[in-house]
Amino acid sequence: MADLIASDALLTEEQNQTLRLLLNMIIPPDAERGMPGAAELDFMGYVFEFANDRIEHIKRELDSLNKSSRRQYTVTFPQLDDNDREALVKRLYSTRRQFARNIEVQIMFCYYQDDKVLKALGKEARPPFPKGNEVLRGDLSLLDPVRQRPKLYRE
Repeated sequence: MADLIASDALLTEEQNQTLRLLLNMIIPPDAERGMPGAAELDFMGYVFEFANDRIEHIKRELDSLNKSSRRQYTVTFPQLDDNDREALVKRLYSTRRQFARNIEVQIMFCYYQDDKVLKALGKEARPPFPKGNEVLRGDLSLLDPVRQRPKLYRE
């Protein structure tokens, strides 16, 4: 059997192309800082493992983007030139508050956990534990007014 990853079959080819283009619009590569673009990560593998319940929402967002592209330009999102793609996405963001919200949220989670991104940010690419992360000590007396408030819930 070929080396098939479960996340490979989650999207159609059109959805995959649309997703790659959209991801790099959300987080483009930055060669100067050594930061990869969002499309360079295994986004759908991440979603499959950690946010499986979002897959259908992401598919609908991609299909909606292609439908809007067909309605306005008579071609799919991947077939548009860069300027038309950018104009369409900007228009959708301005007219639909929730446009691509699931994709945006999940790519932020995925991106800032990726080893390449952490290294480019000067962070050690490792889980936070067992070494833990240093938490700066603060003035805990600032919490006194909160502690002195009456309970805001029923028992």
